[in-house]
Amino acid sequence: MKIKIPDEFSSLKDYLDWLFKKYNTPDFINSDPIKFVHRFSKPEDMEIAGFIASLLAMGNRKIILLSNERLFDLMENRPYEFILNFDPFWYEKSLSNFVHFAYRNIEGKDLLVIFYLLKQTIEKYGRLKNLFLKYYDDKHPTVKQALSGFVREILSFDPPPKFNGIPESINGLIPDPEKNSPCKRLNMFLRWMVRKDQVDVGIWNEIDKSKLIIPLDTHVSKISRALGLTQRKTDTWKTAEEITNNLKKFEPEDPVKYDFAIFGLGIELKQVY
Repeated sequence: MKIKIPDEFSSLKDYLDWLFKKYNTPDFINSDPIKFVHRFSKPEDMEIAGFIASLLAMGNRKIILLSNERLFDLMENRPYEFILNFDPFWYEKSLSNFVHFAYRNIEGKDLLVIFYLLKQTIEKYGRLKNLFLKYYDDKHPTVKQALSGFVREILSFDPPPKFNGIPESINGLIPDPEKNSPCKRLNMFLRWMVRKDQVDVGIWNEIDKSKLIIPLDTHVSKISRALGLTQRKTDTWKTAEEITNNLKKFEPEDPVKYDFAIFGLGIELKQVY
């Protein structure tokens, strides 16, 4: 299926620019997981909130937001302090109540592991940004290498006591782009951290936003194919790169800004596809 560009627009770029202005507004925040980043003013809190909220962003958006509200209540809205002082023995019972968290995909034991890995990460690096910058090189064309190093090091830390290694489910939640995963949620987290406008917070200003890769969710995937931004049939890292490279023809310095346009159009047309 193809999407016909409305007659009032002379090109796909003009149409996408119009959609970007339509959806890239503060009104977008309250209906999106990025709302949990905007609750905080300290960068260390914003990073942890963003990492957790993005990893759990799968399935029904309303349920995602409600589930995150429960989780941030457990953290007493102090995400960095909560993670830094996280005791898996103390919180094991509390997190066991999160059964089928975030639309039946994530359970309490997954949260227990993620929090414990994050605890060790910030004990060693202070902030998530510092770990990412360890692997970031401005000479590379995209964030792929930095993201892969970031993921591999987080997964290299010890699992919580009683766990015999990192569960396979965690590899699905924190995927490595080198394995050709589209890394939708991690790329969304990076968009939040690197881009700066009225929606994205842009607290990682050491990273060049032109190197970001579009978060490839179901809506972006379908709409990108319908707009001719990719010819690939499966959702992989290479597909996300192809879409991003085509968007760079319109906005070389900030191609991922069109995530708002494509995602928003997908929401509008979801009854059609």
